[in-house]
Formats: sequence, structure tokens, C-alpha cells
Amino acid sequence: MSKELKVTVNKMELPIKEYKGQRVVTLKEIDAVHERPEGTAGRNFYTNKKHLIEGVDYFQLTYEEARSTDFVERPNSQGLTLITESGYLMLVKSFTDDLAWTVQRQLVNVYFCATPEQRREAAANTAKSALAEAKAKNARARVASMWLKIAQVNPIPEYQQICAHYASAELTGGTAVLPLPEVRERTYTAEEVGRMLGVSGNKIGRLANEHHLKTPELGVEVWDKSRYSSKQVPAWRYNEKAVARLREILGNN
Repeated sequence: MSKELKVTVNKMELPIKEYKGQRVVTLKEIDAVHERPEGTAGRNFYTNKKHLIEGVDYFQLTYEEARSTDFVERPNSQGLTLITESGYLMLVKSFTDDLAWTVQRQLVNVYFCATPEQRREAAANTAKSALAEAKAKNARARVASMWLKIAQVNPIPEYQQICAHYASAELTGGTAVLPLPEVRERTYTAEEVGRMLGVSGNKIGRLANEHHLKTPELGVEVWDKSRYSSKQVPAWRYNEKAVARLREILGNN
């Protein structure tokens, strides 16, 4: 489909849509050009669907398939129904007013009358779009794989959850299906706790180990830069409850 190609039917500009080498219209467009209440063509479609052949009279796209097209009309949760020329003529059999006859003639003679060259071009464009989408999916899969590899070498559960979140977002094209870790209360490094309590950060670390304070209830392990090299190393952060316990241990009231 080309967004620039349009035809006028019943004073309405109708973007030309090609799908699998055939020109198609949506149920909503049929209602619009025939000046019928929205949902009329849809009711006709579902009432007579048993007489229609999928892939000949209509195409039923899933939500994800419809999103991958450049059609202006957005799909609903059930996807998007595309009607071919034969399907259109069957659906509008019950439209017998004068306007319906005029619109049918315009659609058949102006919209659906693609030349062989146009059909070949549409097929080529469909193939190019499919190839581009496949390349994009492969690229997203490679990025997701990198995130999962990072998660495997990182022992901290929160960081693994973050990596999994971004990996799932890549695989779905932007919508993550795995959540980020919940935001916890503010935490402090051993040095920050030491400054608050008037001792060194090393002493805070020793006290925390002696009194078994490095538990999920009292803080969280994070991935931080080593003070002695450029490496990333696990480090403990203390929450307010841990600070209060250390204050009691030190006798700072």
C-alpha cells in the first residue's frame, strides 16, 4: 500500500490498500462510502460469513498482523477484517437504494480495478515489507539475547529482573510483558550510614556482618563500581530500619 495513493468514492477520499496482491477495503470504509450507520457492514459480514471464503472474499488479520501494516485504520482487540472485491459485492447485496448502486459502480470501476502492473507492484511491496519485518524481528531477538546474557552473569535478582524486563520489551517491539522491580524505600551506602552515625564505613560493614543485618528486611544488594578498580562488584545498601538498628548497636540515641 502507498499512503499517497487515494481515489474518490462518493466524495470521500479512500486510501488504496493492497494485501497479498489484492485491493481491499475495511468494514468501516464500506459503511462510510455508503453513508450507512457504523456497524452495518460488520453485521452483514458476520451474518453471511459462512458463505464467504477466507483468503478469497476477505482476510482476517490478528491485532499484531494489522499493526505491522501501514494501514491508517487501527485494529481493535479482535484484529482487522479486510474485504476483497468479491467479498464486497456479496456484502452489499442488500444495499439496493440509488446511492448504493452508484457507490458500487465507483468502487468496482475506480477502486478495485488494479492493473496487472499494479498487482505485481503490490505483491513486490508486500514481499519487501515481510522481509523488512523479518529483519527487524531478528534484530530485536539479538538485542533481547544480549540482555539475557547480562542477566546470567549478574547474581543480583533485581538486576536480573531488570534485564528480563528489557529483553521482553525487545521481543514484543516495545511492550514489556515482564515488570520492572518495585521501587523500594531509600537506601544508603555503608559510608553514608557511617557519616550519619559518626563512624567509618568499614565499621558499619563489620557491625552489619557481626549482627547479621544484611537481610532483605534491612536492605538490598546492588551492583556497584569497586573502589579499588574499574570492575563492577556486589555492594550492600542499608534502609532506614537498618540505620536504626545500627544506631542502637552503637548506642547513638
